[in-house]
Amino acid sequence: MKRLFYLIILLLYADSIIAQNISGKIVGTDDKGKKEVLPGANVYWQGTNIGTTTDLDGKFQIANPDTIPSQLIVSMMGFLNDTISVTQPNQTVDVVLKNSVTLTAVEVSEKQSTTLNKLFTPINTEVISGKELLKAACCNLSESFSTNASVDVAFTDAVSGAKKIQMLGLDGVYTQILSENMPMLRGLSAAYGINYIPGTWIENILVTKGTGSVVNGYESISGQINLEFLKPQEQKNRVFINVYGNQKGRAEANLHLAKKINTKLSTMLFSHASSNTMKQDMNKDGFLDMPLTQQYNVFNRWDFHNQKNFEAQFGIKGLYETRQGGQTNFVYAPERDSSNNYGIGINTKSLEYFSKTGFMFPSKPYKSVGIQTSGKWQEQDMYFGLRDYKGVQKNFYANVIYANIINNTNHKYKLGASYLLDDYNEKFNDTAFARTESVPGVFAEYTYSNPEKISLVAGVRADYHNIHGMFYTPRLHLRWNATKKTTFRLSGGRGFRTSNVFVENQSVFASSRQIVMNEKLNPEIAWNYGVSANQQFKLFDHEAFINVDFFRTDFENQVIVDLDQHVNKVVFYNLKGESYSHSLQVDMGLEPIESFAVKLAYKWYDVKTTYNYELMDKPYVPKHRVMVNLAYATYMEKWKFDFTTNWLGQSRIPSTVLSPVEYQLPKKSKEYFLLNAQITKKFRKFETYLGCENILNYTQKNPIVASENPFGPNFDASMIYAPVEGRVIYVGLRMEIK
Repeated sequence: MKRLFYLIILLLYADSIIAQNISGKIVGTDDKGKKEVLPGANVYWQGTNIGTTTDLDGKFQIANPDTIPSQLIVSMMGFLNDTISVTQPNQTVDVVLKNSVTLTAVEVSEKQSTTLNKLFTPINTEVISGKELLKAACCNLSESFSTNASVDVAFTDAVSGAKKIQMLGLDGVYTQILSENMPMLRGLSAAYGINYIPGTWIENILVTKGTGSVVNGYESISGQINLEFLKPQEQKNRVFINVYGNQKGRAEANLHLAKKINTKLSTMLFSHASSNTMKQDMNKDGFLDMPLTQQYNVFNRWDFHNQKNFEAQFGIKGLYETRQGGQTNFVYAPERDSSNNYGIGINTKSLEYFSKTGFMFPSKPYKSVGIQTSGKWQEQDMYFGLRDYKGVQKNFYANVIYANIINNTNHKYKLGASYLLDDYNEKFNDTAFARTESVPGVFAEYTYSNPEKISLVAGVRADYHNIHGMFYTPRLHLRWNATKKTTFRLSGGRGFRTSNVFVENQSVFASSRQIVMNEKLNPEIAWNYGVSANQQFKLFDHEAFINVDFFRTDFENQVIVDLDQHVNKVVFYNLKGESYSHSLQVDMGLEPIESFAVKLAYKWYDVKTTYNYELMDKPYVPKHRVMVNLAYATYMEKWKFDFTTNWLGQSRIPSTVLSPVEYQLPKKSKEYFLLNAQITKKFRKFETYLGCENILNYTQKNPIVASENPFGPNFDASMIYAPVEGRVIYVGLRMEIK
């Protein structure tokens, strides 16, 4: 058994990035020679049923053939087929399809498709392209989902300016956020991490509902969000500049520099600077609507490919941010007491690295070994009024992966081992907390793939937590294509995570509530089950789709954040009873006229948790949501117009019956609309954009309870369900230099 264990540790799977694949890009030409990327093009090996389709940027990856040389067929309606002879494994193939005489209209129907549901993958994944992110200001990841129905963005409190994501009606801590298939935002990053990722750095966002692959870890419960950053070897422009500003004093700048050192080595430097220096108090409650901020963010990555049997990626990131909010007259002083104005301050520093290496076997192109590692140091100092918090996290992650086939490429398997180390040192007021989590684990995953009909991914992992012992994570995904246009999926699996109650619930710091924790908090464990159906069809002579999915999440244990037990307390305890989430989403995409894309979505949530032995709706989760996104582009995309409407229904507000009458809140929130719009004008060497967020200027009335007495017993800035910042008008410029 020891020898077998060591063999698994030493071999192990290479992630999809480590080139066990043929990759490339497909473009088409019209009768005038103009080139356009072709999303949805078919790519398959001649004489087999092994194939794939291109993504929104015309890119594809397909497993190396069993024999070399082999013929790769590329086809797309409206274009002439092409056959490419592949003479070596891991080859990069770029194909230009010529326009056919009889079918020229199809190309237009693909132009506006900036999101894509992968029909031929077993795991239900939605791809949000970089072009989709440009439909809004998209200054950071928290603002990247305004035109996407699968991910919700919520507000944490009325003073810090922070936002959080939600999936399937559950907080973002139950969604695993990955950076190119490696765990990214976790621990101290959970509260504000999505604000630290500039949108211009992102190439694609892959959104998976429900449990993901066991290869990526055990923490995914409600979904996975995998960020694909821009790659240096793929950049045609060596310089990219983006600047942004709005009428409320927020300014941002992003600069990308790409350099191809030689045929094997390339690098890219990302830099970001932003600030908000203008004090705003639109509702005249004496508190800043948004905190004053400064952020500096740098990321340098390197890619090495020897085009034979080895490749590597590595990089380093650094971040520094300060936030200061609270009452408009607050001035920071080292010694704070109730005679001062109420203020908040959040200072964050972090430094991290990552590396990914892959080893291929040219004689067996389906076989590979890969190693992923990352490390992070983060320090976060905060104060909310008279409350102080300081946390330091040191993290190390390693994943070793081995990939191979059983008989043929229809049957693949992955074996691997991972190791996760988290060292926390926290101090809340005068109480210190320290813990070290050490989690080694092994996993196995089998994939059966028949691209035209059915595919299955079954995986299991076993991990040993030094505090909580051994736990197991099984997961299953099944995809069936009833027709070329109809896809059904089933999924199910288990997730496990340890909570960090201070950083994950910082909103309660912005109140006078007493924090009560009367028992040891156990790990959170949940099962997630899902079913979905996707139908593509023709409407108005253009491609359209409708997608329906339903997910249920059942918690075996959950850390309960109880705001109902007492209006002056927040009580943390382990689940005693039921806790579940039901999520139903119906979305549709169509193109009623040429170059005019419409996306419609409706979501229904039923999220209930047992609070103090009573099953109740989870606070601040609207039962009903509707989204409408309209996008129109003129010829050659000289002008682009985007408009998004979000309607949010009522949600439950925690009980305030024990508060004085003047501070009591209604049981339900108000329903409201959020409207955003943007116009983009493209010039020869740059483009400009003008937009408006929250067009109706809707804000929550009196978002801070007892704002006139912030050090009193009834002060609470965490009872928030709607924006506190009103209408925002912004302008920006993007420029690329070859």
